[in-house]
Amino acid sequence: MLKTTGIHHISSVVGHAQRNVDFYASILGLRLVKKTVNFDDKDRYHLYFGNANGSTGLTTTFPFSDGDEGFVGAGQVGVTAYAISSNAFVFWKARLAAFNIPYFEYERFGKKRIGFTDPDGLELELIEGEFDQSHSWSFDQITKEAALIGIQQAVLYSKQPEETLRVLTDILGYERRVEDEEMIRLTVNDDLGGALELNKKQRTPGKMGVGTVHHLAFKIQEEDLEAWREKIKQAGYRPTEIKNRKYFQAIYFREKGGILIELSTVGPGILIDETVEELGETLLIPPHYAEQTEEILAHLMPVEVRKISKMEHYGYRDRYEYELLQRRNEMKRQ
Repeated sequence: MLKTTGIHHISSVVGHAQRNVDFYASILGLRLVKKTVNFDDKDRYHLYFGNANGSTGLTTTFPFSDGDEGFVGAGQVGVTAYAISSNAFVFWKARLAAFNIPYFEYERFGKKRIGFTDPDGLELELIEGEFDQSHSWSFDQITKEAALIGIQQAVLYSKQPEETLRVLTDILGYERRVEDEEMIRLTVNDDLGGALELNKKQRTPGKMGVGTVHHLAFKIQEEDLEAWREKIKQAGYRPTEIKNRKYFQAIYFREKGGILIELSTVGPGILIDETVEELGETLLIPPHYAEQTEEILAHLMPVEVRKISKMEHYGYRDRYEYELLQRRNEMKRQ
């Protein structure tokens, strides 16, 4: 029987690329494990964040410095939730406060949570979960014990919750576990990334743009790709052709609740072109853009993982404006 095995990645549209890296790598302490460009748009970065060896579900982003602003609502992934140890809550409340990031605390389904948003408006949570921390990434003042362990679950905001529930249970293999007045909790396994929460009440429809999740990807095995395509078609949906994304192969379909779903193979994985020690250090150009490498490098702004004490104001949108600003600042120092 075909069924997914949890969250493969969650991909979002964000604004400024360096601001995105500063927030997810420098403040939240996720490791930048892959720096490449959008397979369908060479003028945009595609950044991957994860744990030390990229073995957990990945947070991936498409930065658009000049993109239209979206807003979170029905038909989207509403919240990305990262697991942390219950002993790390005090640390994270202090760290968020130190960077002037407003947050709130609450409990649902017996789990303590901290909710906040990133600089582009994406809704995030830290949720207690006791999982293996041996591959957690330590950075700056964030120890392996306090680090984000990985994506634990996603909260889905559906336009038609009953239809989305049917897809999750009848097609993807999730089981309905517990619910309250607002949410249904489902699991496909007890592993990290094996849970989802689905809204029961109608919400205002969202608008795709900066600050929203583009798609949610679930893990499948490569040998099952064609069988999955057939299963989705038999259920009345229109899956895409198989897409080769270098680190995995994928098919996409949009379910009736409006959420774009991707099914992604576990392999070959992000270690096919970098060692664990080298992850995220080099801009890797997809093979079909190889002949345009110089053009790509001339356009993209530089991004780097760095220690910061506060979020900055970024006065550039691409490499040209970045270099112009650098020259102006150099002239001021002379």
